Amino acid sequence: MLKGKTALVTGASQGIGKAIIQALANEGCNVILHYFQGSKNIKKLIKELEKYNVTVSAYSVDLTKVKEVKKLFNKISKNNKSLDILVNNVGNYLKKPLEKLTISEWHEIIDSNLHLTFYCTYYALPLLRKSKHGRIINIGFASTGQIVAKPNILPYQIAKTGILLMTKALAKAEARNKVLVNMISPGVMENSIHLPKKEIPLKRSGKLSGLAELVVQTINSDYTTGAHIEYAGGFNL
Repeated sequence: MLKGKTALVTGASQGIGKAIIQALANEGCNVILHYFQGSKNIKKLIKELEKYNVTVSAYSVDLTKVKEVKKLFNKISKNNKSLDILVNNVGNYLKKPLEKLTISEWHEIIDSNLHLTFYCTYYALPLLRKSKHGRIINIGFASTGQIVAKPNILPYQIAKTGILLMTKALAKAEARNKVLVNMISPGVMENSIHLPKKEIPLKRSGKLSGLAELVVQTINSDYTTGAHIEYAGGFNL
């Protein structure tokens, strides 16, 4: 179903983004990699993806700057026949007590999650509408949407909850344009800095390949929109 489609994955040079873009390429999907910093392995990744006989392109962009986002999507529109899938994966994480949080840190987390996701979605929508098979996957975190006090990750929690509300609103508004919008929220992954396996009911971390497979399955569904799907082994229930 994905063969010949074109997908943009933000933050695709490593971790979750890399796993997702590899899974999409494996399905025959042409892929557009976004990266910004820490991209030493990007050339190696491009070569790896080309073995799937798909078109691969890469752009280095600071997505927190709306003008750069606009330029990115102008390039995508010019250089690709279509854009069918957008995976909003980028989003900085900060665990810090609220009373020690700086104003700049607050803005950094909100900008790199909520605002960035809106910018990309805003400029992608005209292209996704033309596709007639438009898909948006927003990456959240386990327990997104639970209104409970989490003072150590407050700006991150606020941003991801905002993205969940955006996901649902877009799903409802864009159904008439055949653009399906969903959120997938991982818990503790195999590449996570902290691995509190005792706090996970299934007593193990999630595999990046398993998360990527779930993304592909959700994209392939023609009747799933506005959903929030957790890939977390029961973490944060």
